[in-house]
Amino acid sequence: MNLDNIRNIYLLGDLHIGVKNNSNEWFDIQREFLVKWFLDKIIENGFDPDRDILMQAGDWNHVRESTNVRISNASHKIFEIFSNTFKKGVHIILGNHDVYYKDRTDVHSLKDIDRIFDNIKVYETPELLNINGKHKFLMLPWEHDVEQLSRKIKHYNGTADYILCHADIKDFQLNKWTKLEHGLDKSELSGFKKIYSGHIHIRQESENMNYIGTPYHLDRGDNGNIKGFYKLNMEGPEIVETFIENTFSPRFVKHNAEDILNKSLSEVNELFNNNFVDILIDSELAKVFPITQFVELVKDSGHRIIEFYPYHSETDSDGVEIQDSYDYNIFDVLNEYLKVREVPSQLSNKVSAKFKEIHDTIKNAKNYYE
Repeated sequence: MNLDNIRNIYLLGDLHIGVKNNSNEWFDIQREFLVKWFLDKIIENGFDPDRDILMQAGDWNHVRESTNVRISNASHKIFEIFSNTFKKGVHIILGNHDVYYKDRTDVHSLKDIDRIFDNIKVYETPELLNINGKHKFLMLPWEHDVEQLSRKIKHYNGTADYILCHADIKDFQLNKWTKLEHGLDKSELSGFKKIYSGHIHIRQESENMNYIGTPYHLDRGDNGNIKGFYKLNMEGPEIVETFIENTFSPRFVKHNAEDILNKSLSEVNELFNNNFVDILIDSELAKVFPITQFVELVKDSGHRIIEFYPYHSETDSDGVEIQDSYDYNIFDVLNEYLKVREVPSQLSNKVSAKFKEIHDTIKNAKNYYE
């Protein structure tokens, strides 16, 4: 496909519409970002509806097995708004959460979108997108089989200059605690000018590869990771890349109780406003800390939720990580709980062993893939 007279590409990462079991709260967070803040922000950046296009790097949806009627209808409205806004086109590659089968992309949750909207294209298979006759993008949807994915990339090496994909690339951070040990080798991608990939939610960059990340926080694993979207200017001989930070959506934040106690109420309210707040508290302090009164004191901060997590004084609170969602390390949580409850070591070992047995049984029985 050829596209001419394109000025900018606005690039969004994984959206995961329907996350948290199709939570109404979370969909409202996502919709507010997409149809209000994001659109206002691109207008601030000189958006031209007749020359600018939108690209989205897969996982538009979150739930692959079923459809929530309310979420589906509201998501359809977002497509309609984007279609009317980006008159020159919206280009979406499939992610693993968009497809129903593990090893196929022909059955997916975006099946009829590009039939309903003439200027929206959903890429089920690899395709070359030639922009302004000088910037050639390989639009590369999710592929479960890494060997197949490697063959597809090799086929376009020398033809495409850039790749938009939804893939695992070795040695990138899956989350704060784990590096990817499977997927593409970086060497396979060295022949391209730039790789833009969805799939991994932590925004990060290495060499010519850029995981663009989710445009907003989705879980505690996003704590400290700056979110937003990219503007790629296509007018010159080389793409000019600009990152625009999301300063609008709620974040997952972590604070130490001792630090909070040293701040004024107005400072605390500013830190908490619109955010999901975790407060780390020394287990000894937790025994006397007036949690109920504190929560009442900051009730007008506009926070989403406040949760307290005790830790032992001999542990540096900076090293305490609270994990959930995709990156949930449930064994660490259990062990920390057993420590805080001062469970005797013999009983603690029995509980841990039994828990691992149950966990492994569930894991082996569940037909799950990332």
